[in-house]
Amino acid sequence: MNIGKYIREDFRRLSPDAPLKEVARAFFESGESVLPVVEEDGSLAGIITIDDFILIFLPEYIDMIRSVDFIHNFGALEKDSFSVEEMLFVAEDLMRVDVTVLDVSDSVMKAAAVLHKHNLPRIPVLSGGRLVGMISQNDVCRAIYDMDEEK
Repeated sequence: MNIGKYIREDFRRLSPDAPLKEVARAFFESGESVLPVVEEDGSLAGIITIDDFILIFLPEYIDMIRSVDFIHNFGALEKDSFSVEEMLFVAEDLMRVDVTVLDVSDSVMKAAAVLHKHNLPRIPVLSGGRLVGMISQNDVCRAIYDMDEEK
């Protein structure tokens, strides 16, 4: 059974030149944690994860700190405004370009394995080099359920 029947075709897309505020709005309104960045011709330019987005607001040294539990006041890290550089960020600046993708003809079990291996909640699905949908761990669960009903 291939994934074509289970992909989500109604998903939020970003253009490479989408400003930071539009990226934030897309995450907020869609509730998704992975958004595709798509060129005008429908080809996939990359993806942005919610972690990629949030990370730009944290100081660079945050990864060097093993635990943040000892920090009782994050007030110094919080911002009321953005720098000019931050305001000029666009989707293209945040996106991952080395993206794992699936083809619409791939199997449900391959999708399950790829999602698990890459620890992503959603992966873009291509057909003929163009983005046609996204498949998530929930979609794989739905597919497995449908397969059980067919027995």
